[in-house]
Amino acid sequence: MRNRHIPAMLAVTVIAACGPDVGEIERTGPATPAAEGTRPASLFVDAFTPDAGQLVFVAQEDYRDAFPGAVFVPLSIFSVERDGIPNEFPPADSIAAMLEAAGAHADRFLIVGEPIPAGRAYAAFDYIGLGDRAALLDGGPAALPPGGAPAARAAAGTGLPFSVREDMIVDASWVHSRLNDPAVAILDARPPAEFSGETPGDGIARPGHIPGARNVFWQSLVHPVDNRLKDDGELRRMFEAAGVGPGVTVVAYCRTGGQGSFLYTVARHLGYDVRLYDGSYVDWSRTEYPVERGNR
Repeated sequence: MRNRHIPAMLAVTVIAACGPDVGEIERTGPATPAAEGTRPASLFVDAFTPDAGQLVFVAQEDYRDAFPGAVFVPLSIFSVERDGIPNEFPPADSIAAMLEAAGAHADRFLIVGEPIPAGRAYAAFDYIGLGDRAALLDGGPAALPPGGAPAARAAAGTGLPFSVREDMIVDASWVHSRLNDPAVAILDARPPAEFSGETPGDGIARPGHIPGARNVFWQSLVHPVDNRLKDDGELRRMFEAAGVGPGVTVVAYCRTGGQGSFLYTVARHLGYDVRLYDGSYVDWSRTEYPVERGNR
């Protein structure tokens, strides 16, 4: 079984608004990616207990009523169309500005949602250097107590310090230059039929996958009944079977970045050094780089 510290939590969700001038947001020095064997404390937590020390983001409108009096955080804060590819991160300054405008003043953050939107939100927090302050409610809204959770607002803050992790997001050129690097494991979070090329998926110019990638379907990481994360030992065995050994950097991708963000989050939870190819296979399939077909 996983050992999980269960922190106290407060329920508040946020609405996107026009952000303040970016210069009003305090920026700190560059963040350091997680080293292997480390992870943010309590990245997945088992229970919800209201407390005035934590700000909660609900990543899906369907569940906003589970937090009476709370405000909703739309996925559009974390996913926009860029260069013709949907579901990409906005510029990091825009993410931070929208969160600041929405009232993101807290020392800790809890993300509530189904795996893909919750994982996307966590990856965005990590991108702006706040991953060590964020956690996900394991099992999402289904894990809330009967009748929902009471909401309260965190005390107003003076700014949202953030530090962009520029090296967290990689592009096709970065991935291509490491196709034969034994210290890099490229993991594809899509369903097996999309990975193999049997079912191309929307927007795919050339069906298949990145050469050398291994398929770790995001749904295989959670229990099918309640979407709770599988045991850490089982997850590690899955990653090891996909070529993730000591000292190996994980690159997570999917079709447009959403499923890959949950895979990224789980890899981060396990303490791996991990990057996100946000353009993912829609972007790769539009390049002249090689593709592979079939399952592995």
